[in-house]
Amino acid sequence: MSNNFSSEDSIKVAQAIVAAARQAAYLPEGEAMQSSPELAALEKPIFIKMFQAFKAHLQDNNAMELTADEISSMFNFAVGKGAEMAYNFMSGQKQDGNVNGLFDSRVSLYVDDRLMNFLKAEPIAAKLGGAFVDFQQQNPGLDPVLSLFEALKWTMRIAEHLALKMIQRWQQQ
Repeated sequence: MSNNFSSEDSIKVAQAIVAAARQAAYLPEGEAMQSSPELAALEKPIFIKMFQAFKAHLQDNNAMELTADEISSMFNFAVGKGAEMAYNFMSGQKQDGNVNGLFDSRVSLYVDDRLMNFLKAEPIAAKLGGAFVDFQQQNPGLDPVLSLFEALKWTMRIAEHLALKMIQRWQQQ
């Protein structure tokens, strides 16, 4: 395992997650990902907390790596929090920066029922998390932790994109 993780490696991870999103029709070909500088700025504090929780979780469990279920939970968390961040941003509500549910799939979300129903019905985390697992198996030399967090970042951004599109549709009705 190499501790080197270049910007090219980041791009490869991002491309794998975006390709999976395109294949699942979450991000149609030619469609730009919706975001805003303000929303992107909100990602940093949550990722710092996620990384701190990650390190503490491994230490508390005397583990060197996460289980498949824990990785799956992290993708569920990224999808849920990304959608919630976009919802709170668009509705002017305070952001919830907690990382509860990061490893146990018990993410508390405070969003509109329509968005919650969409998130429950659509296997976003499974599809994008599966793309990450496939990518990691095909690229075993890349740092697994940095690859994971890069994949989670893009998963969160895709969830933000989906939530923003949904909210914009509601506003047009």
